[in-house]
Amino acid sequence: MKLATAMAVSCVIGLAAMPVTANAYFGEPGTWASGWGQGTAEYMAVSSDGSAELYIACNDENPVSMTLTIDGIAYGNDRQGEFNLVLDGYEISIPHFTNSRAHAEGFLYAWERMRKATSIIAVTDDGKRVELPSRGSAAALPSVDSPAMGCKTQFYSF
Repeated sequence: MKLATAMAVSCVIGLAAMPVTANAYFGEPGTWASGWGQGTAEYMAVSSDGSAELYIACNDENPVSMTLTIDGIAYGNDRQGEFNLVLDGYEISIPHFTNSRAHAEGFLYAWERMRKATSIIAVTDDGKRVELPSRGSAAALPSVDSPAMGCKTQFYSF
């Protein structure tokens, strides 16, 4: 009994001493990344200081979901506020809306511009502005006409 208790305590201490790390390949500050999990393609850009992230999720079941999080406050699909993207000085309103043909085309346009942009700024409807990285966007985001493009809108699927 004493041996079992000592082993259990050792295991607990060993687990407590293990470092907790984030997924190193996804969501690094200052760059774009992509991943795949449970049938969903995921794309993320994290600001250089780590305070903001743009997250895009695509799967076969639902239209694309795009969320901007700044200091823990989420904007976008079904969140408390909206956001626009300013790509190389050109502002695209509510790029995550795909509920009309015009909005779906706006999303696709924003996607292609994000792949090539040298400047990406997100602006929330409550006045927050955050610079997101452009580094790695072309590698992380497949071209709209690529077979790897898995995002669908309410009007288009690839």
